[in-house]
Amino acid sequence: MDAATPITPCIACLNHKGGVGKTTCAVNLAAGLTRLGWRILAVDADPQAHLTASLGLSAADDGGLAGVLAGATGILEAVAHVGALAVLPGSAALAAAESRLSAPDAPGNRLRQALAVVPGLDAVIIDCPPHLGPLTRQALAAATGVIVPMTPDFLSMQSLAWLMETLAGLSDHGQAPAVVGIVLNRFTAQKRLHREVRDTVAGHFPGVPFQSVIRENIALAEAPSFGRDIFRYAPRSAGAVDFAALCRETATRLGKTPPTGAEPISR
Repeated sequence: MDAATPITPCIACLNHKGGVGKTTCAVNLAAGLTRLGWRILAVDADPQAHLTASLGLSAADDGGLAGVLAGATGILEAVAHVGALAVLPGSAALAAAESRLSAPDAPGNRLRQALAVVPGLDAVIIDCPPHLGPLTRQALAAATGVIVPMTPDFLSMQSLAWLMETLAGLSDHGQAPAVVGIVLNRFTAQKRLHREVRDTVAGHFPGVPFQSVIRENIALAEAPSFGRDIFRYAPRSAGAVDFAALCRETATRLGKTPPTGAEPISR
């Protein structure tokens, strides 16, 4: 790639701990940036396929990301659309794909190579599995940055410390993208513990946590069951307000201005 060629931001939503709102963050960050005019591809790299289901989609076992990683289908054919948002769906077949990718001779950059042929992207958002396995390593090899969602509790702080140490170790070997930010999910300002966790994280990782926090909001829990992001499900909810703020802050941190008149990604 020519040095003057801009690099498309590719953001992995990652946390080793489950239940911290990783998929909620990936879905609504992708949807919110699309609403700002960005041409976004959301990639579901988790065999649970919760991002896919949250957007009302599904994928055949030989389709979606699993089909792309197996070489059974091209990425442009595998991409689905929810309005202007492009989605590379996940499925349970990713569990078998992860097994194949764990082989010693398996290439670690299949996802990065697949994404390289998708035209007209302003950013890619990847929902990763809650562990550092082969699929997460594929995501990290493709990613230019990582966003870490976490809940404001003691166990999440422990997991965050471990994750940041893991990423630092990978960075020492040139294998990890930079941390774009840490986002607190299910935050309630009236709870002392939540405030203490927020302040502790800010103290340990100065400048890394987002100013925007995602407040506890029932609409965020309800939206996936309707196959909708928060902006389509409850556009006036606190969840929509919070994710809109997070999207604007993410855009600022990435140093990118949303394009005007962006068209949906097509085959």
